[in-house]
Amino acid sequence: MTITKKITAVFFLGCIATGANAQYYYKDIVSNSQLKRDMAAYKENKVRVINIKSIEGDGYESEGFFAQKKFSKDYKKAELFSRSAISSPSLQTSLFNKDGQLEQTIDSSEIAVTKNIYTYTSNGLVFSILSSIRSSDDDFTNEIIEEHLYFYDTSGFPEKMIKVKNRKDSITILFAPDEKGNVGIEKDTKTGTRYYYYYDAKDRLTDVVQENDFKKNMRPDYVFEYNASGLMIQMTASEEGINNYYIWKYVYENGLRVREKCYSKERRLMGTIEYEYK
Repeated sequence: MTITKKITAVFFLGCIATGANAQYYYKDIVSNSQLKRDMAAYKENKVRVINIKSIEGDGYESEGFFAQKKFSKDYKKAELFSRSAISSPSLQTSLFNKDGQLEQTIDSSEIAVTKNIYTYTSNGLVFSILSSIRSSDDDFTNEIIEEHLYFYDTSGFPEKMIKVKNRKDSITILFAPDEKGNVGIEKDTKTGTRYYYYYDAKDRLTDVVQENDFKKNMRPDYVFEYNASGLMIQMTASEEGINNYYIWKYVYENGLRVREKCYSKERRLMGTIEYEYK
């Protein structure tokens, strides 16, 4: 798989709640918090434009690739435009509230329109994520709707999440704390699949490990490493359903990520993403 395909499949799709993938706490809550920190860093560094370059493993720039992200003056709106030789042009618009929290994303391409709407509790915790994917061709239009509803105890710990698909089918996801009060276990009550969350001494997430009733062996889906400043310098991510994973290594300047290198599990360089801030 080329680096351009990895970017198209993972990086530029953003936070999309709809889908079969689990790790809901990581994707809905942890990633949301990270995005808020990223936006704060862009605002602090007065970043208005991010130019993104994709380089294949052979050192050549990805054919036909272009990506640029622009921010409004008040940093309540971000627009990411991207295109490549293997994907149609796409425009993702993200809207943020006065506290820097993501409120809405709209991802439009020739194939489909994906929309995510976020609401929060009075304490700033994620309350709901309403996602829809609408695609159409000459014959018919198809729409998938999914909503995630989070419920917390008095301390702000997420006790459960109810996933509602197409406004009728619901599944309950339960969460349990570890000895320090972090989310330690996530369980799908329908499939029995469990995800275990592990943290370092500074309560930074280090591992997300999957276990299910049909396959007892534990398998890490994500492994994270950090530098002394608390910035993530490496992420290992497994591909769902197959025995394969990719390693992403990150380089920063002034707290902003300037380079990502993606390696296969054989440690072969797949490609590089470079960021230019203006």
